[in-house]
Amino acid sequence: MPKEYTRRNFIKISAASALGASSFMHLSCGLFPDFDVIIVGGTIFDGSGRPRVKSDLGIRDGVITAMGELKDRSARKKIEADGLAVAPGFIDFHSHSDDELLLGGEAQSKIRQGVTTEVLGQDGESMAPLNPKMKERMMERLKNRYEIETDWDDFAGYLRTLEERGMITNAASMVGQGTLWEYVVGEDDRPATPEEIEKMKNLAKVAFSQGAYGISSGLEYTPGSFASTEEITEICRSMEGHGIYSTHMRNEDDTVIEALQEAIQIAHGSGVALNISHIKASAKRNWHKLLDILRLLNEARASGMQVTCDRYPYIAYNTDLSALFPLWSRDGGSEKFVARLQDPSLAHRLRADVMAKIEKLGGWHAVMVSSIPDNPNRGQYEGKNFEELSRDGTDPYSLLAELIIQENGGGSMVGFAMSEENTAKILSYPYCMIASDASSLAVEGKLRKGNPHPRSFGTFPRVLGKYARDEELMKMEEAIRKMTFLPAETLGLKDRGYLKKGLIADVAVFDPNSVIDNATWSEPHQYPSGIPYVLVNGKLVIDQEKFTGQLAGKVLRIS
Repeated sequence: MPKEYTRRNFIKISAASALGASSFMHLSCGLFPDFDVIIVGGTIFDGSGRPRVKSDLGIRDGVITAMGELKDRSARKKIEADGLAVAPGFIDFHSHSDDELLLGGEAQSKIRQGVTTEVLGQDGESMAPLNPKMKERMMERLKNRYEIETDWDDFAGYLRTLEERGMITNAASMVGQGTLWEYVVGEDDRPATPEEIEKMKNLAKVAFSQGAYGISSGLEYTPGSFASTEEITEICRSMEGHGIYSTHMRNEDDTVIEALQEAIQIAHGSGVALNISHIKASAKRNWHKLLDILRLLNEARASGMQVTCDRYPYIAYNTDLSALFPLWSRDGGSEKFVARLQDPSLAHRLRADVMAKIEKLGGWHAVMVSSIPDNPNRGQYEGKNFEELSRDGTDPYSLLAELIIQENGGGSMVGFAMSEENTAKILSYPYCMIASDASSLAVEGKLRKGNPHPRSFGTFPRVLGKYARDEELMKMEEAIRKMTFLPAETLGLKDRGYLKKGLIADVAVFDPNSVIDNATWSEPHQYPSGIPYVLVNGKLVIDQEKFTGQLAGKVLRIS
């Protein structure tokens, strides 16, 4: 049908005939604006890494429909962006908001950083598939922690639940190798049978058919850590050469080189792309290994493999308190782990293993209690390191064991184990994505909890403000590429991560002169500054640094 006879234009023509041309022009601008949202006067960073350009941006029906000189065009909402940067919404490739996004508009710490898409199901743990025992445990946790009563056992159910409850950002999810292992093999340290491996592969294929992207692993965590290199390779073959294996490697300190070689072997052997999660050389005695790590990544890429990594812009990691204990002590799940902590016959062996880990970190001052939600006296522990907590003569090892026992094997920590120099080298690596490795939290309500790692609140503005602008570690264009186009390309998202006519309007508008993180180690619950507008699927979710109430996020499913 010719353009002049579309329904919209037929109505316009009829209105013009009835009102006269001048009156119609005024009416048309009010009833039929050119755009839903127009961003005028800004500087476009399109995500590709190419130089910035001055341009306006027009959005209609959730899509970028025009770029160029648009200041005289009409829109329902006009954003004056003079002096501001206009970029694709940031994609957090390694996120742990699997629970928190179920709370809809409460999960604000990522959207306020300009993040419009979170990639869930990381470190080998995903929200599906669930066998009856796993389902009962997860539903109980969600009810006790967040008062969420829901029900699912597969990816279709989880993703549908996210959509039904309303999402503040978009979300995609990996399927966890550890989750597959627990579903089929259980929590005991033993090899999988050929039949069990085939069942895990079939479960993974079902997850892919329901929308999951790739497979993640967390090989320092049980029970996924009990799998051998060959077993993981075989499970990754379920992707049939068309997915990505994203791994928290088996080790990130003393044997990090061997762990990286294993990760490359798994991806190469299964014919899939590889991403190294939160890449690091942990503990001072291993810092020099970073050059070999980057060399191995480059060699793998040179051989034809698709290899990337991700990292947050901080010198400390965040993990479970139980990670200080050896794998053998965690064999069989939380109940058996807690029982071993209380077994006098194992006390000397456990203490020796933990003390070796503490020595590697440089002492008890390098371990800060992050969250112990079940402890009635958590306020006196959270945010403090074990050196501070033992100044009254308390034995730090005994305190550590006591806290974990009270948490039934749980509790989390922050470990200070990396250097600023290495952090800068990693962030500047061309194939390193910026990622938080954290949950989306809040400064109030149910999601203000514990003393979390500040990366939950500050990852992306910290890179833009500290590393790109202030320290000039990389150009602003390159920093944005690592947050947008690179993760979109890595995950296979074709319609976002880049500002171009016809693509989805996920957009972050920030002030390049003032954008910065405000979260600190002692006061992490602080939103960043300098990000006044964020749009998700063309809808304004953050307006002048305030949440509009729009739950505009969508589930992204692999196609």
